[in-house]
Amino acid sequence: MKALLYIFILSSSLPLMAQTQLLPFASSREVSKKVSPPDSQDVRYIPLFGSKKMVEEQLLNSKEFLTQCDKSFKDRSDASNFFADRGWEYLNDGLLDTATYRFNLCYLLNQDNVEAFWGLGSISYQKGNYEESTKLLRQGLILSPENTTLMIDVATVQLACYKEKRNCDDIDDALRLLEKSLQLDPSNANGWLKFSIAEFQLEHYDRAWDYLHKCRQLDVSFIDTAYLQELITKKEDPLGLFK
Repeated sequence: MKALLYIFILSSSLPLMAQTQLLPFASSREVSKKVSPPDSQDVRYIPLFGSKKMVEEQLLNSKEFLTQCDKSFKDRSDASNFFADRGWEYLNDGLLDTATYRFNLCYLLNQDNVEAFWGLGSISYQKGNYEESTKLLRQGLILSPENTTLMIDVATVQLACYKEKRNCDDIDDALRLLEKSLQLDPSNANGWLKFSIAEFQLEHYDRAWDYLHKCRQLDVSFIDTAYLQELITKKEDPLGLFK
């Protein structure tokens, strides 16, 4: 039944791709570096359908879809998770509009599903809409306040925003989020990497090296080589491990 439902809502895919470079994001996800062409103004492809009013209209206009979901899943929460999984798959393929629609359906079925806000925030980040991304991810953090991975992703957006001097939350808040996430989970290598990057942006190079080595000790695969070279140009590795 889920396969039939999947066909029922399947929209056309967009084959053209472009490359973009971003600070690694979505700690527990393998988000693609590919992006789809500019999205249309169809509300299906606008995060959370654009407004509360549009969500209400979608609920009224989606009776057949909701009825099908009720028949195909044990409950709407289960259906919501199904569409969240599809959203991440399309996001990883770089099909941002299609992914947005799946996360919107996820939200339509369960407005308390953190995955909807997380996924839509990730898409906004991919598109360079940092303020929108932070807002969406923070809504997810309200629903899951102890989610350390999500904390790191919020901080990641703020670091990218700070680097480009855009109007967003300041880097001190990113540091607070990273510190809290690592207090809760000190074994998160990606958290230490982002903490290192934050200190680098503040020109605290000794701390940046200290946190980068904590990342290395936990999982060397998280180390970003481009960032490593930037750090080396500012200050040599105090331990002499990286040249």
